[in-house]
Order: sequence, then structure tokens, then C-alpha cells
Amino acid sequence: MAAAVTAAAARLGYKQRNFFKIIRAYKESLKQTDQVLSKYPRQLPNETRAALEEAIANAGPGARPGAIHSAAEALCKERNINPPSGRAVRTRLNLPAEITDVVAYTGKNTDYALDMSPLDVAVDGPNNTPYRAVLTAFIDARHGNVIAHTVTVGRPMADDLLHLFTEAVEKTKPKTPSPASLVIYRGAPINDPRLKAQMRLLGISEPDIQVDARRPGLPLTALFGTKLGRVAVNPRSDPSNPYAVDESLPLHVVRPAIALLLERHHAGLQVNREIAAIASATTAVQVVTKGPQKSNNQEFTSARLPRTNSKNSR
Repeated sequence: MAAAVTAAAARLGYKQRNFFKIIRAYKESLKQTDQVLSKYPRQLPNETRAALEEAIANAGPGARPGAIHSAAEALCKERNINPPSGRAVRTRLNLPAEITDVVAYTGKNTDYALDMSPLDVAVDGPNNTPYRAVLTAFIDARHGNVIAHTVTVGRPMADDLLHLFTEAVEKTKPKTPSPASLVIYRGAPINDPRLKAQMRLLGISEPDIQVDARRPGLPLTALFGTKLGRVAVNPRSDPSNPYAVDESLPLHVVRPAIALLLERHHAGLQVNREIAAIASATTAVQVVTKGPQKSNNQEFTSARLPRTNSKNSR
């Protein structure tokens, strides 16, 4: 053990005592029940998933989520396996999650959070290359809702965040904003003076901003679980076939679809809009959530999906 630690610490350029601190911190993280520090959102074990599916089938159409959850818990107790959470039941039923305490989930005591997560939707990128659509949101951590958001091809740039914070200011209309704190994901491009001016209008000054060094996507996962509607948040890649992606969609189709899914999530019902305005967005939701037919994987053998930290222009 000592020899292995010495070799690993030397390979990473750490002092040996710091390496032991990392090991202890990791062991402590495993004791956390909410699995905040896990690499991926928690996945249901196969036996638990089977019990949940059986409970849904037995309950029949129109059953309340609470009744299904209770039935699944009873089945799991009989089989001596871990039961699904209430969030897992609502995610499986494609229902909006209940109001989430983002602060408790992430362990960050903050008023607002700026978070980013790739979505399981491919969009048209530069040079006809498919990229992940990335959802970036300005989140009210105290009330568990998204105030403003943007969907981009790959990681958002400073101009994208400027649009996002401008929208947040317009929606909140703070006349005399109270001092507020903000947690941002690592690498967020927030040094633009125009962006800082918009944040000050929300009561956020530079000393009140802290960086979350963990992977992006935790606040969004707290709000939506593993899916927004049927769109996976922080999707897992398929290492066995990294070139296989869905047929890409135009960004102008994906943006209104994601906006409508967000509204449905928070409202918990169909959005009541003018017929002309909602028709195109509803069609877009169907395209994004059901998706076009899968493209032949051979078409993408030379067009690997780029990393989401690409700085290519939109």
C-alpha cells in the first residue's frame, strides 16, 4: 500500500501526505447519502427498476405517483432490495419534479447558481459536425427554479451568458437589489465587464461569487433528476461506440423545445399559449424528445462528436 501510494503521488505530482488526504476525503464522500460527489447521477439497480415497472403495471393508468411509490416500496421490501426514491418514480412517469432544495442537494449555501449541462440532443455545429446541445441556467437556489436559460452548441461563451443574465434582470426587475451570492461552474466565462454589470443589477458582486470545483450539472440534476422531460441531462457516453450519435437538429428547433420543457416542468401542466405560438414549439418538443430516425453510424465515422468545451462559434 505504501509503495503504491508513493508511486501514485509521484505520478500526479502530489506530496504523499496530500495524497492520503485525498483518499480520506474520498472515503468520507462515499458516506454521503445524496451522492453529490458521484461521477454520474444515481442509476436505479436492475431489480429496483423491475419492481417499479411492476408497480406501475399493477397500478394501471391514471394512478397517483404516491400510490405507485408506495406499491414499489412494498414490492422492494418483500424482495429485500432497495426501494426507488420519489424522484425516481416521477422521472419514470415523466412528471415534473417537486420543488427541490438546491442548496441542500449541492451543499453550497447560495442564493443563485449558474450551472451548465450537456443534453442528450445533437445539434448542427460548424462544418456540419454534430455537437451536444448544452443547457446553461441561472437558478434561484432558494426556490428551486430556473430564472433564465440558454441553449448553445457546445459550451456557452461570454455573449451567451450576457444574454442569460440580461434576461434574468428583465424577469426579476430588481429596483434596489439585496446583496446576493452566486455559485458558478468551473471555467464559466464571467470576466466580461458587461456581464459583471448585469450581475450587479441582481445584487451580485465579485466577492459574493464562488466557484464550484466539482463537475458542472449538479444544480440542474437537483432540479430535474436525470431527465428534463425525456431529454437526458448529463448523458452518459457510450464508450463502446463513441462515434454513434443521433441525427443532429437545427439549434432554432431545439431552443424553443427546451424552453417549453422547462415551462412544463415548473408549471406541472401544459403551457397555455396562443395557438400559433405553441404549435411550432410543441412540434419541436416532439422532434427533440422522440427524435428523428437514427442516422447510419457509418455516416459519422469521420465526424466524432466534439467535446462540449469547444470554443467554436455558433
